[in-house]
Parts: sequence; C-alpha cells; structure tokens
Amino acid sequence: MNRVRLVFVSLLAVALVPASVCHAFEFDFHGSLGEGRFRRYVPPVTNPLLNETPYITTEIRPIYLHNDIPNNFLTSGGKIDLGAVELRLALTERLGFIASKDGYAGIDFGRVLEDEEGFANISFGFKYAVLSRPEKEAIVTVGVEYEPPTGNLKTSGISLQGEGDGLIDLFVSAAKAYDKLGFQASMGFNVAIDGGHDSSQFHYSLHVDYEALPKFYPLIEFNGFTTIDHGNRTPGDFEGIDLVNFGSTDSGTVVTFGVGARYRLSDHLLLGAAYETPLTDREDIMNWRVYVDAVITF
Repeated sequence: MNRVRLVFVSLLAVALVPASVCHAFEFDFHGSLGEGRFRRYVPPVTNPLLNETPYITTEIRPIYLHNDIPNNFLTSGGKIDLGAVELRLALTERLGFIASKDGYAGIDFGRVLEDEEGFANISFGFKYAVLSRPEKEAIVTVGVEYEPPTGNLKTSGISLQGEGDGLIDLFVSAAKAYDKLGFQASMGFNVAIDGGHDSSQFHYSLHVDYEALPKFYPLIEFNGFTTIDHGNRTPGDFEGIDLVNFGSTDSGTVVTFGVGARYRLSDHLLLGAAYETPLTDREDIMNWRVYVDAVITF
C-alpha cells in the first residue's frame, strides 16, 4: 500500500508542477468556461463528494441530500440528512482549487446506535486539466484532495468524522460532449493516512446527460465504492460509502444507480435533482438517496 501511495503522489506531482510553474502569475478565474472555451457544462448530481468534474470552474454549489438507511443495517433503518456547500476556484484555464466536502449532518438511527448531529470533515485540494480541447468538447483532469479530521460526528463511541489522520483522494476525471449528448467518467483512490483507523477505497463513476429540451438535461449516473484496505477499529461488514468512515474490519463493494435532471435557469445558474439506489446486494448505509443542488458559476 505504501508503494501504491508513493506512485500516485509522484504521478500527480509531475502533472501539477508544470501548471503551477507556468501559470503562477496568470490568473484566469473563468477557467474552462471562459470566452471561446467549453460551451457545455452539466456536472453530475450524485456522489458529489468524490465524483469531481474535470472542468476548471469558479463556482459555489449548495447541496442537500437525504439518505435512507436500509432496514437490514445493524440499526434497523434510520436516515441521514446533510446540508453542504462546495467551493471551486479557477486559478488558470487549467488549474483549479477545490473544496468538495464540508457541511452539517443529522443522523437518526432506528436503534442500537445513538442519534447524532454535527459537522462533517472539510476537504480541499487542486486539480489540473492535463488535456483540454474545447473545440472537441473533450477534457481530462487529474487532482488531489486532502480531508483532514476536522469534523465532530461520533455515535456510541464510534467516530464517524473528526479523528484519525484524514484521507487523501487521488483522482482522474474526463468528459466528452457530442452536441446534445454529454459523458463524464471519473475514478480515484481515497486513501486513509492511518490505515488502522479508517478504511481506504477505490471509487468510480459514470455520468450521461442529454439536452431533451432547451436548457433541460435528463441524466443517469452510476457510482461504485470498493474497499481496498480495511480499517481496524469497528468490527462489522459495512462502511459509510462516501459520507462517513467507520474504519470497519470487513466491507466490500457497493454500486449505485442514479437518475435525475439538471435545468439551466441562466448562464450562471444550474439546478439539479436526482434519486439514487444501490444495484448490488450490498447496500451498507444506503437504501436510497435523494439530492437537490444548485451550481452558481462566475
């Protein structure tokens, strides 16, 4: 695992260093969406914490999600409600700052575990478009994001956020558009710095949208979460997928399907909503989930 981390960090450094050196004093807050650049921007709705768009943007994205916990989970059901605000800042046409995780969560367990509410961890990092072809509506981006243990969610002695040494997410994301049809895919490794405390996972996502009516984009999305290194602090065969980290000793793979839509209310405001549910027999903490968000670009 240490060798894997070193390889990915090294590759990411190679990709990001040229960006920081070449563009250090050439700020461009319009990023990928500047004049004469990409004409189409329809970011995913589901998995907002780990499915990072490849486009370099300056935006504010308020998000609300409601997560229904399965009845076969150890708590016999329950719910999680989360409100968050994601921030992105384009520094140049290709380099951007991202802060995709924060927010306040309320968790209502059916039984066994105590109900809890509090702040989620805050994450921040950078991404760089290694390939940007606006004339072909194609872009590929690599990035890194650090999630320090800043939150305070804990239930019945189990830390959900706010302890350990945090996680580092190394990812690659790509998008391609064909007139009214748009595709985006991403994958990454969300690696626990303290592998004994938190679980590490491989995550992967696919997004497809189509402009069925002017400014209206129905979409479908698939997300996958596979544990690649178990934690060692919570005996159990479950994990928190993208929301929390139990550091469980035995978890596996959850694959989900989402359906929803985005509507472009103006040149600088996109609204989104989606429903998501697992396709695999393993559900962990997600029975189903709904999202509502707004993407405000500058």
